[in-house]
Amino acid sequence: MASTLERCKKFRARRVLKILRERLTVRDEDFAAVLVARETRDPFRILVVTILSQSCTDIAAMRAYKALDQQVGIIPSKLRKANSRAIEQAIRVAGLHRQKSKAIKSLSQIICDRYSGNINQIIDLPFESAREKLQELPKVGPKTADVLLSILGLPTISVDTHVERVSKRLELTGSRSKYEQIRSDLMHLFNKKEYPIIPLLFMAHGRNYCKARRPLCPTCPVENWCHYSMKST
Repeated sequence: MASTLERCKKFRARRVLKILRERLTVRDEDFAAVLVARETRDPFRILVVTILSQSCTDIAAMRAYKALDQQVGIIPSKLRKANSRAIEQAIRVAGLHRQKSKAIKSLSQIICDRYSGNINQIIDLPFESAREKLQELPKVGPKTADVLLSILGLPTISVDTHVERVSKRLELTGSRSKYEQIRSDLMHLFNKKEYPIIPLLFMAHGRNYCKARRPLCPTCPVENWCHYSMKST
């Protein structure tokens, strides 16, 4: 039986979600992986744009993705054979282009050699096995794996810096929680059907109100449900 504290936390989480749904607008163009998923359900393409979006804006990631598709082609067999400099040049706008080029080329080779060029051989595994296998790929950590799996309709929540900050300030997770604990806490507080929208809303909230250095607490739509705001006033 749930404790009073746990019931209160769930109630607060539901109120926060309701308010954020009403007050925030989530646009596809703000999230590169979501935008690509609207165009194709190809998990390899979604994975590539998610890697490109690491440490850069989603706008830059989309520009790099489109350039890579036009100049090389986002297909494992083509990327495997492509000249590294060609990949670097195509994705330069996304930053860290040498590291990302190396990762994308290595990723493509692994998909071709181990999985016959078909990443669905990983995606079709049982959920935990798929998540584990994805994280064995270059530049694919838990967040990137969860972004891909969530977009494909599997039950998980990705946690970026915005999601982590918002979750901790709202005390939906512990102040010292790491990635897996934050993910687990959020999955416990919300319903499975809500998993895909949670990171998008929390990211939007983190960008617009719950900023890292100067959060806009006085105008925050969930100020009345935020312990961080109460402490800072």
